[in-house]
Amino acid sequence: MRETELKLSVHPSFIVPQLEDESRFRLEEGAELDLRATYYDTEDLRLARSGVTLRYRSGEGDDDDGWTLKLPADSRTPNTREEIRLAGSPATIPDEARDLVTAFSRSAQLGPVARLRTRRRTWKVIDDGGASVAEVADDEVSILEQRRVVARFRELEVESKGLDEEGLKEVAASLSAAGALPAEPIPKAVRALGPRATAPPDVPKPEVVGPEDPAALAVSAAIATGVRRLIRNDPPTRMGDAEGLHQQRVAARRLRSDLRTFGPLVDPEWARPLVDELRWLGDLLGRVRDLDVLQARTRAKVPESQTGVGELFGSLASRHKSARTELDKGLRSDRYRALLDQLVTAASAPLLRDRAYEPSAEVLPPLVAASWKKLAKGGRALSPDETDEAFHKVRIRAKRARYATEAVAPAIGHAREDAERFAAKTAAVQDVLGAHQDAIVGQEMFQDFAALHPDDGPINLAMGRLIEREAQEARETKDRFFKVWKKLDRKKHRRWLEE
Repeated sequence: MRETELKLSVHPSFIVPQLEDESRFRLEEGAELDLRATYYDTEDLRLARSGVTLRYRSGEGDDDDGWTLKLPADSRTPNTREEIRLAGSPATIPDEARDLVTAFSRSAQLGPVARLRTRRRTWKVIDDGGASVAEVADDEVSILEQRRVVARFRELEVESKGLDEEGLKEVAASLSAAGALPAEPIPKAVRALGPRATAPPDVPKPEVVGPEDPAALAVSAAIATGVRRLIRNDPPTRMGDAEGLHQQRVAARRLRSDLRTFGPLVDPEWARPLVDELRWLGDLLGRVRDLDVLQARTRAKVPESQTGVGELFGSLASRHKSARTELDKGLRSDRYRALLDQLVTAASAPLLRDRAYEPSAEVLPPLVAASWKKLAKGGRALSPDETDEAFHKVRIRAKRARYATEAVAPAIGHAREDAERFAAKTAAVQDVLGAHQDAIVGQEMFQDFAALHPDDGPINLAMGRLIEREAQEARETKDRFFKVWKKLDRKKHRRWLEE
């Protein structure tokens, strides 16, 4: 469940007002609560520093007391977080909660880090149609050590119950007019824990790298970007979100590609184990992702109720369940936690060669040029009659050239826009060849399934139609390839590589 709220700070004598007469909202006083919460984190506050909170809270009522995990929803929407309610006794962190914070806690142990008591007064925000669309909470928070209060603060929360963010801001503006002040969207536990909880996460957001900066900074920035993406999409992947899994797979692939691109700059003995472990993770994610795509592709082409295809969907579901079981096992393994620890270290302290300390503008473009030469050789050699495998190999090379370009583009100064255009045109080649490969995989799957039922007329009729559709799409994507390749393979698009 998504939680969207705005926070306001207030002085001790502040009184929550009724909203102005011209407002389209009014306040209706609600319940008063006495809340007690214990927050859990690692000793070095890895969760808090990453915008994650895990707590057990009582005082809301028998149905609402319990564990809550809050995860960042998106770096572009700091007022919104994913809220997950979990069952369990107050004495033991639920296994599901431990599982969902693995990417943030990694090999560190979780334990209680803060205890808060909150005296809360609430008001429902009623719109002009009479609906309750938000809630205003006036919280007087006490920070406890044992049973002793060591500090206090007060804040207001304006939380959506269906109201959009603009409406929340309208309500907050009325409260501000009475003396409340806008506050950073910092969780109560983070305020209670102090500066250590607001320190940067283990993998901070990469800083901008300039063309005169050493290439080493670009290497660290590229790795940090990939690791942040991998970590951010770990919880959605565990919860079965297909897009989160896709993004985590992309992160693993890009990290492997970046380590390959920066190969001349990094210590090979240091990079090789990381590449191997990322390949292991990417394979686990890829098996599930490929079946996600195959199931969606099949549903788009034929309804599950059509005669002769029900057994096919059952087979795909069974294969997906098996791949998902293996992925879950991998994500809960010591091997995966060790990989996360290694990647976090790699983002800030990669082992580099001397050439990595030369200016980015001099060192980085030749790394992309090497990827382009391999792509150009394969792409120019393709003909309409070439094998499907040859087209697939060019797709892989296009992906590597694109990733290499995107990894170095931010650090090459005036050539950045040229590099980004080159990456976009390379992505177009990758996309059309990706569609071609999907059609080939679909065609092979339908052929294999038909072969398992040689005497079943309805199945063979349905599979024959699907095979022809996939074959037609494969032919069409081949034709499109030559058009997008021609747009990419122009000298003007790669001048930046030769300067």
